[in-house]
Amino acid sequence: MRRFVADVPHLVISKMKHVGWKKLLGGASAVLVGGMILVQLFYPPNTLLPYTNVDGISVAGKTKQQAIDVLNTAYAHHTIAIYMGSSTKPVTSPKLSDVDGSVDNTVRINNMDYPWYMRFVPTSLFWSGRKVAAAPAPKFGAKFVDYVNKKLMPDCQQPPVNATLKANGSTLSVVPSVIGGTCSEVDVISSIKSVRPVLTDQTSVKVARNERKPDVMDDAAKDLAATLNMRLKSGITLQVNGSPVAIAASDLLTWLDFSADGNKLAAKVNTDRAGDWLNKNVAAKVAVAPGVSYVKTLDFTELSRIDGAPGKALDAVATVGSLQDVVDVPPTEQYTRTYSPNDQGLSALMANYAHDHPGTFGVSMVELDGQRRRASYNGDNQFVTASTYKLFPAYELLKQIDAGDQDWDSNALCFNKMISQSDNACAENFLNMLGLSTITSDIQAIGLKNSTFMKSGGPYTTPNDLTLMLGMIATGQNFSSVNQQRLIAAMKANVYRQGIPAGVQGTVADKVGFLNGLLHDAAIVYGPHGTYVLAIMTDGSSWGTIADLAKQIDNLHAQ
Repeated sequence: MRRFVADVPHLVISKMKHVGWKKLLGGASAVLVGGMILVQLFYPPNTLLPYTNVDGISVAGKTKQQAIDVLNTAYAHHTIAIYMGSSTKPVTSPKLSDVDGSVDNTVRINNMDYPWYMRFVPTSLFWSGRKVAAAPAPKFGAKFVDYVNKKLMPDCQQPPVNATLKANGSTLSVVPSVIGGTCSEVDVISSIKSVRPVLTDQTSVKVARNERKPDVMDDAAKDLAATLNMRLKSGITLQVNGSPVAIAASDLLTWLDFSADGNKLAAKVNTDRAGDWLNKNVAAKVAVAPGVSYVKTLDFTELSRIDGAPGKALDAVATVGSLQDVVDVPPTEQYTRTYSPNDQGLSALMANYAHDHPGTFGVSMVELDGQRRRASYNGDNQFVTASTYKLFPAYELLKQIDAGDQDWDSNALCFNKMISQSDNACAENFLNMLGLSTITSDIQAIGLKNSTFMKSGGPYTTPNDLTLMLGMIATGQNFSSVNQQRLIAAMKANVYRQGIPAGVQGTVADKVGFLNGLLHDAAIVYGPHGTYVLAIMTDGSSWGTIADLAKQIDNLHAQ
């Protein structure tokens, strides 16, 4: 009982202390707020508030006149990027003062007051001055028009400049073309006067211009540079009296002058520059002093003559002509090709397509119904098979299933993966199980004479061998009906469809191959105009090109 009574004074004292601290804090806050309001009430009316920032420039604590001077100076040094027409580079970027322009910030700064009623709001000293009016439009003086005429109008009246080439060591590089054009003084003046510069942003002006493209654009110059750099990269060797004299590319390229030839660029060997080099390095090797002719006379009559050997000297003009023959790029050829809808026409289409496109091609096509046309280009040329070889172990496996030596159920999953997805592990498993020699013997026994796994660097096959195999698959030769449909179904499920299937109409059962630069596609095409087999083998081509060739063959087949 005494402990309880003894604790009562302690509790009262604690409460009194707590109430005392609250009063103390409240009093201190009142003093602080009052002091802040007092400072705000007496803050100089002509001085900008702390933390005042105008157009990215701090003018905190400055007098209004000081702030006006700082901002006017900053705007005077603010640059204006001036673009002509479609150019992506400014023709010039003058300061606003360079064009006799100015931005007067007097009004908006003088309007930045600290009103009396805001001074009674605690902390307004630190945030009231943050709202600033937008920068006024610039004004331009009497020298502005003179600047436009002297500095800008010459860029408005600019003739186009052709792209050309220049020698950089042993290669040629492109000197870009310049688009020319014309614009009016009125447009230039109105465009610049319309700007509303802000210090925090890049100010730019685009002047409208009636543009004129040069005759020779950059792409034409790049094409010539690529051709000459490739053709002349090793220089030229002259045969001088049976001895070779090398002209380095770094010398040869400096002799070239370039000029427009229509919308292309032409290169011409400069006779003077080339002649100087030839005289220094070749003339002495060619020169042969003339011999002496011995003549006997009597009075005015010549009695006998022994002619001396003629001398020799460098024919610089003719030599430069020979150099020009090396430099000259032959004209390109454009063909308008049409083809007869027969064997000869289809073969011509294949040959011409191969001629007109990069890479090495082998193509074979056989119609299985209708007119039964046949055509090929490089049909018996051996190619490394890439994954088209997987048709051969597929044939061997199905052959052995038909003979009862293998069963379908245990091999079906890997068989379909090998054909439809071009799975390498499954293919290698079948090759090991069936034997390379056995497969080679059996495919050659059915007529694929140029296909083999036994030749170094292979396996190999040809377009004609592939179409022979495809024809047997399509017509059920050497297969039971069940196994024929198994293989065709797997080929129709092929996941790689960028080649022949992308170019032809109808349903396609195919097997592709791709390895390094090799792209092959061997297909049975079930089209609206009949069924045919098509094999396209390439080295250095593309799937898009294979699809395009297949499309053209399919269109001619439809006729």
